[in-house]
Amino acid sequence: MTRLIVVALVLFAITLKPTVAADREQRAVLITGASTGIGRVTAELLASEGFFVYAGARKQTDIDALNAIDNIMAVRLDVTKQDEIDAAVALIEAEGRGLYGLVNNAGVFVGGPQTELATDEFEWMMDINVIGVYRVTAAFAPMIIASKGNITNISSISGILSSPMAGQYAATKHAVEAMSDALAAEVAPFGVTVSVVEPGNYNSRIGDTAWERMKDMPFAIEGALYADQVRGIMAYIRESRDRFKEPDEVAEAILHAMSSHAPLRRYMVVPNAGEAAWVMQKAATEFAEYNQWHPYQFSRDELVAMIDDALSTRTAESAVLEGLVNDFLANTNERDVHAAFWANDLVYTSSNGTRFGKREILSGFDEEPGVAADWPAYSAEDMQVRVHGDTAVVTFKLVGTPPAESDEPTSYYFNTGTFLKRGGTWQAIAWQATKIPEQ
Repeated sequence: MTRLIVVALVLFAITLKPTVAADREQRAVLITGASTGIGRVTAELLASEGFFVYAGARKQTDIDALNAIDNIMAVRLDVTKQDEIDAAVALIEAEGRGLYGLVNNAGVFVGGPQTELATDEFEWMMDINVIGVYRVTAAFAPMIIASKGNITNISSISGILSSPMAGQYAATKHAVEAMSDALAAEVAPFGVTVSVVEPGNYNSRIGDTAWERMKDMPFAIEGALYADQVRGIMAYIRESRDRFKEPDEVAEAILHAMSSHAPLRRYMVVPNAGEAAWVMQKAATEFAEYNQWHPYQFSRDELVAMIDDALSTRTAESAVLEGLVNDFLANTNERDVHAAFWANDLVYTSSNGTRFGKREILSGFDEEPGVAADWPAYSAEDMQVRVHGDTAVVTFKLVGTPPAESDEPTSYYFNTGTFLKRGGTWQAIAWQATKIPEQ
């Protein structure tokens, strides 16, 4: 009976990433555009948190400054030059640390009327903001896949909304959003996660280059068709970015994406409630516009139900629960971990119909520690977390892969766990494993 209980526990185990505390010092991250602004602040934060940071920069002065920081190695990297990207890949491979994370941060801005901004200016911005992300991601993907790591693309709130005289920049960031969603689905089977960070207005150097490029363009000259509008945006750009907050909050979001067992797909990071309302209102307006004209319009109640369903599956609590489960599974041989994970009133139903509680689980591991070590490797497919207030349901398909020397077939199970949040702490109160019949 004791062995049966221990075996039953294994029937829902999934082998995913170990805890950050155990492997943080082994993780290396490449950040493009790390010489100033968001890239520089993020490089310093990740380095201080124990990551080894490869910091991409173009100028020798920036490379020297980055190399002076502990846990940082500067890498000469222009995202528009394939030879420098290839050289960076060779360097990082030769270093032997592998690569857990990639932060595609390098980006530029230039604004102007869509009918008058020169095509080569738009192409310059696309080459860095979009194709640069494409080049770098493709080059480092094998290393990220090997480490089951994370790719974080730096977008912008301009990837959600668009403003006059900044439509070209918004187009590049909308492209990053679309590429990131597709990439996430493509690399998920390999254990790789993809995140998008969408900063609002923070202190950076991006406006300096934009002003220099725009100030002598024909549409900025007095008397031009869009002169008044252009002067407005240029005055905004010209004003010191010191009036904005430092991008520490953006760096914290990137740290979470690189540290969490369950990184969020999107991190909208804005400096104040006004910007948050601006972005969310724009998203709400577009949501409503999608429901116009076509013959399959949804009622208000149906739209609200869609939002409620999305909120139940895409909250920060979902990430907390995924991390909780993954931390537990990384330490399933420890009694104290089980004691914290299972609620005292747990009801566990195994795949063979045996039902028991927390007391039997703990006594089983006390009497026969390590019995689960001889069993197959388990992985999860189609994992979903739905949060409904202080109750949450976790579902996934379990794949049990037997040892190579075994003649046993691969086994499949449906698993469902119910969690309650009591006193601010989530615990599993019910769990069920159901064997999927062979097809």
